[in-house]
Amino acid sequence: MRDFLLIFAVVILSGCASNSGIISIGKDTYMVSRQAATGFSGSGTLKADAIEEAAEFCMERDKLLQIISTWEAEPPFIMANFPKAEVQFMCLDEGDRELVRPSLDQQANSILEVRKDITVNVKDDVTQDMYSELLKLKDLLDKKIITQEEFNLQKAKLLAK
Repeated sequence: MRDFLLIFAVVILSGCASNSGIISIGKDTYMVSRQAATGFSGSGTLKADAIEEAAEFCMERDKLLQIISTWEAEPPFIMANFPKAEVQFMCLDEGDRELVRPSLDQQANSILEVRKDITVNVKDDVTQDMYSELLKLKDLLDKKIITQEEFNLQKAKLLAK
């Protein structure tokens, strides 16, 4: 009886894991996600499985895989917040311009240090506005809403005023 309950629990728990399959989210653009059935597995394996499925999907179409973004759920993995991973990707023909686009940094390549012992003297409203706009841009960069390249471009525009 004990063995039966153990087997039953394993079957039920393994049935809770989910795989979205390949979902089209735009022209030549797709998404695949994986979710574990428990909090005891790592999201790295889920992401690797999703990337493998994406690669096979593209290869079946004689195309090359271009990963656009990846996402993993953050711990703690409790109360149905089980490990999850999502991969967005494109299937492109060899020689497609999207395959040679510059890669984007996942981390900022410069760090701003804010220290309480430094006072910033704002001379006028224009300087204050510029400072506020730079802070907003940095926040967008930190939240990965804009890329480093977009940040640099907007910063240059602000400083040129």
